[in-house]
Amino acid sequence: GQNMFSKLFLVDLAGSERISKTRSEGLVLREAGHINKSLSILEQVVLAASQKGREHVPYRSSKLTHVLKDSLGGNCRTVMIANVWGEVAQLDETFSTCRFAARMARLVCEVRSNIAQEGGARV
Repeated sequence: GQNMFSKLFLVDLAGSERISKTRSEGLVLREAGHINKSLSILEQVVLAASQKGREHVPYRSSKLTHVLKDSLGGNCRTVMIANVWGEVAQLDETFSTCRFAARMARLVCEVRSNIAQEGGARV
């Protein structure tokens, strides 16, 4: 017999605000730095994955992109929810988030059923 299977990844990239605005310090500053670096690598991977005929996509450049490999150009449906502010003081952050989301929209995935044969072989 055959079994259909699926995966669900939920990733919260909160904390990606500009460090100069938040005036973060210590551990929070380091976490924000890691998040911003992961976002930068995520963007590089998405741009690479969206180029037709490209032989190598650097999924292993970060833990985030390595874990999300199937969601970044593989067999999946991917949804990105971008949270933006309506306040004038946050306008530059809102534009930056919208531009990032537009670049992420370049990603095209080919969705097909995930089927595993009894005994563990995936088709």
